[in-house]
Amino acid sequence: MLKAVISDHSFPSIELQAEVLERAGYALEAISPICRTEDDVIRTCGDADVLLVQWAPITRRVMEALPKLRGIVRYGVGVNNLDLDAARDLGITIANVPNFCLEEVSDHTVAFLLALGRRIPQDHYNIAHGGWGINDLLPIPSFRDLTLGLVGFGAIAQLVAKKASVFGFHVIASDPFQKEAVFHELGVERSDFETLLQSADVISLHTPLVRETQHLINRRSIEKMRSGVILINTSRGPVVKEIDLIEALQQGHVSAAGLDVFEDEPLPPNSPLRSMRQVILTSHAASVSTRAVRLLQIKAAEAARDILMWERPESALVWADAVTQRERGR
Repeated sequence: MLKAVISDHSFPSIELQAEVLERAGYALEAISPICRTEDDVIRTCGDADVLLVQWAPITRRVMEALPKLRGIVRYGVGVNNLDLDAARDLGITIANVPNFCLEEVSDHTVAFLLALGRRIPQDHYNIAHGGWGINDLLPIPSFRDLTLGLVGFGAIAQLVAKKASVFGFHVIASDPFQKEAVFHELGVERSDFETLLQSADVISLHTPLVRETQHLINRRSIEKMRSGVILINTSRGPVVKEIDLIEALQQGHVSAAGLDVFEDEPLPPNSPLRSMRQVILTSHAASVSTRAVRLLQIKAAEAARDILMWERPESALVWADAVTQRERGR
């Protein structure tokens, strides 16, 4: 019987995935303890026809070591832990769940935006430590006088733009790959990255993690930002060089930050970010809601089922049909 194997996951149950796959006549196995390294995957997933993966690194070495592997499905949108070039070379299908958590991450971003714009964490900290009053938090500008700059203008950032505009923010966005019609339709001003850095009062990051965006926010780019800027990151942790952000927060050039993702996760216990009153930290939780997690499991299992049936998944990023795989000896 063909088998789908879950290399790693954080779900309380895999019943939803099992229901989808077993109804179609396929077996499902979840590795425990979960795979964290290439060696873990190679050692435990050798009989997988399809891998369902959350965070485990699926490199060329891993793919070459799994002789039956027909396809890989990532639980989520990003695929930076998968080697797509290797998959193309080896004739292995790659799929993700591209519509996962769009509303949730945009909601989380706006929650950061509203809380930090109104100085809520700072005021809460003062009161919790015996203080009272907002004099040391001034000035507090109206949202209607603030420019929100979105770095990246994909589906999540577009939802952020819609939601933020309700509160009166002027929204600009930088994305060299997005069509002009999308900016026009949403009433968002198109900007290049350098201009956005210089003109936005709040900067929110919505880029994938690729070579070009690694440490996109660093000492040099921060120096170009307005003094007192607010930074929000609900994309990927390594987009921000944390040591440079910490320095800018300590110096006051960045007045506040909302961070859901970090260079190292969990965030190290000794990170200065943990004790900063002007920072909101969440545990890579922006994607989470009961609805979103349920749909994630179902959609990922459906993609795995389709690969096992030699059908192209709706979300295929790399597609290798039966003929291609036979030609490449898989």
